[in-house]
Amino acid sequence: MKYFLIGVTGKMGTGKSLFSSFFERKGIPVYSSDKRGKILMNKIENIRKNIIKIFGKKSYEKNRINTNFLSEKVFRDPIALKLLCSIVHPWVFLDFKNWILSQKKTLYFIKESAILFESGAYKNCDLIITLTSPVETMIERVMKRDNLKEDQILNRLNIQISNRKKIKHSNIIIKNIQDISFLEKKAKKIHKEIISKIYKKNGKRR
Repeated sequence: MKYFLIGVTGKMGTGKSLFSSFFERKGIPVYSSDKRGKILMNKIENIRKNIIKIFGKKSYEKNRINTNFLSEKVFRDPIALKLLCSIVHPWVFLDFKNWILSQKKTLYFIKESAILFESGAYKNCDLIITLTSPVETMIERVMKRDNLKEDQILNRLNIQISNRKKIKHSNIIIKNIQDISFLEKKAKKIHKEIISKIYKKNGKRR
């Protein structure tokens, strides 16, 4: 099955989920790797067993993923983050394939992921959009959203691939330093450009 896939990524607090939501309003299916990953960590027994084996029993509380405990482990150690990705990502990849098959006919799909590059998922994307924001802005947004301390946020930001590397492999860069209407206008413009590109490539609607 051939489909046109857009990857949306960016560090935490850059507004990638909000940006993706504007495409959903246009009827474009959006797969959130981060949200689905958390669901699968609670749902798949093999994931639970392997996480506990590597990170310990405190990784789960009452059979639910202990997000705070696990975050403290993996966002301080790049090797720990890679280990967690190696456990969860194969299941996310399979879940994504099944999700694609369950969707109705559409012009394109969006895969939103904070670790699009770290996981290697970017290789399957036809076009990659990376959102960036000043560090101070990201910290302010995440503090309001997740009630985290500044040092916790910085640990998570620093362990992710640098924006320089992401930008190098991205097709579109969005500097999200303005209000919500700015992101919405960007999404509408890109949506039209993607549709035009697909029409030109295929000569007809998929």
